[in-house]
Amino acid sequence: MLGPSPTTAIQYLLFFFLLVLAPLWDFYDTRRLKRSPSSAGKLRYYKTLCAWLWIATVVACLGVGWRALFTISPALDEIPWLLHVWVRYLADIVIAAVVVVVVLLPVAIVVWKKLKKQPRKYSSADALQAFSYFFPATRSERRWFAFVCITAGICEETLFRGFLLHYLHVIPWTLNLTLALLISSVIFGLNHLYAGVGGVASNIVFGFLLGLLFLLTGNLLLPIVLHAVMDLRMLVVLRPPVD
Repeated sequence: MLGPSPTTAIQYLLFFFLLVLAPLWDFYDTRRLKRSPSSAGKLRYYKTLCAWLWIATVVACLGVGWRALFTISPALDEIPWLLHVWVRYLADIVIAAVVVVVVLLPVAIVVWKKLKKQPRKYSSADALQAFSYFFPATRSERRWFAFVCITAGICEETLFRGFLLHYLHVIPWTLNLTLALLISSVIFGLNHLYAGVGGVASNIVFGFLLGLLFLLTGNLLLPIVLHAVMDLRMLVVLRPPVD
């Protein structure tokens, strides 16, 4: 009896990596960084994170093909609830609200205060002090963090939306798209264990919204851009570099 083809074996291994190994690495490596939050430790973490994300993305492209990862054309009976007009409008409104409140509003406030030459209170940055071990503080850290954000936008969308939806929906699971979207969102949330229970939950919701955007538009371009911009906004929210 023949075993799985090489491309199918690659998909099995990549799924296991995203489901088990990547969350475990995130948990233990961020805990080590939290114990010793040095600049060198942050840079090492950023570089390691970018390395495995890009390697995993290349593996996904080799195992599935870039077209199957970056585009999707669900049939009418595969996800019928999303085809209702009111559901599409509601999804559009929620995604637009997230963009306005989480991205545009903080940037607009910063720009306004600069134009009016008013001092910033950095209340959002103070609220994130619990994650100071993870967020950048120096100029070199901010440069690498910017690359992490762009990498996350491209690679995490390719892996957690493009690859996981294909893997769960097509082969070998052949789950319906709704269940595949829910499972991929949960796995995406588990890959952010450093943020705690609340952070995992919020990333599950964020992943679900990005998955909806992928299904609604049929390609990964907008999810990639939105994901990268959401992460890059932290460079606006956080305090200026100390060096």
